[in-house]
Amino acid sequence: MRIAVSRRPGARRAVTPLELFFDLVYVFAVGQISHHLLQHVDLQTAAETVIMGLAVAYAWYMTAWGANWLDPDRLPVKLLLIALMFASLLMSAAIEDAFDGRAWLFVTGYLILQIGRSAFLIVALRGRALGGHFINVLVWELLIGVLWVAGAIAGSHARLVLWGLAVVASHGGAWALHWVPGRGRAIDLSHSEIAGEHLIERFRLFFIIALGETVLTMGVAFADEPFELDRLLALAIGFTGTVALWWCYFQRVERIGVQAAETAEDAGAVGWQGTWTLTLTVLALVGIAVADELAIAHPGSDTTASFMIITFGGSALFLLAQFFFLRDALGRGPRSRLHGIGALGILALATAPLTLIAATAASTAVLVTIAIADSIRNPALAPSPRK
Repeated sequence: MRIAVSRRPGARRAVTPLELFFDLVYVFAVGQISHHLLQHVDLQTAAETVIMGLAVAYAWYMTAWGANWLDPDRLPVKLLLIALMFASLLMSAAIEDAFDGRAWLFVTGYLILQIGRSAFLIVALRGRALGGHFINVLVWELLIGVLWVAGAIAGSHARLVLWGLAVVASHGGAWALHWVPGRGRAIDLSHSEIAGEHLIERFRLFFIIALGETVLTMGVAFADEPFELDRLLALAIGFTGTVALWWCYFQRVERIGVQAAETAEDAGAVGWQGTWTLTLTVLALVGIAVADELAIAHPGSDTTASFMIITFGGSALFLLAQFFFLRDALGRGPRSRLHGIGALGILALATAPLTLIAATAASTAVLVTIAIADSIRNPALAPSPRK
């Protein structure tokens, strides 16, 4: 089976139509996460949203990495992605009520996805270091699965704690490259055999998916409310902010990521930096999308602490994720991102007594300023060669 479905080391890998089809489920998942936060913009719902967001991001990027090592034209690989797509659909359908009546549906879909993928990759990649790596991954998934199951059994408050521990352990395991006592690590990022161009393209498409949710959320919010000029202004501000987010990502960060992946002897480290950048970015975009929807629905309402956190905090998290990625890729972090985070903090205090639309406009102004700065600065930003 290893010969039949695994990608030959060094072979190029393009994103396939089936992978694009697979990602459509995650359009639904990101939308469900946004809707969950929108129901009650408070501290507990925010914590639940972060947990769901981290779980969904982990499920997606582990699948993207796993598929990178497989030959996408083989029938078993296609059937695997279809099965994982259905498991992802079960997980996504339960997100809004995962902390209420659909905990078991969420856990079932999530564990089928994680355990099934790991088991397939152990067989598909046996005889290579990657096969041993996914034995480690399966050990982690089974142990963490105990926390997911315990959370589904427990009440809502205990569930929040147990599932919070589960997502921290999941991402922590990935950070540790799924080290297991007695076995250690089976791979390292300098010998990952990753096809960098494929992974960068998957990141690009998933970012567009998450960004598309902000457009969809704004459009639905505007269509559902009576037409008013201040509501139209809020829509224009939200749309401008979305364009600025797109511009910041593709004008500089994504371009540098592609250059780094092309010049690296092994793109594993670049892909890993991109993975964490994308994870934080998805959480940021969820917060920004919900803030835009609230501003469109209630543009003249007074701000609340929760609204200010998701509006300015979402933008700050987006810039922070970009700062760390650019620092690792270039060897230095751009001051524009840090200045932007500082400006967001100042404007959050200044607009706290004002309306939702004023706060959204202030946050958008910072993002637009950084997008303009990225466009006029020297584009010769080649990353340092990696060995």
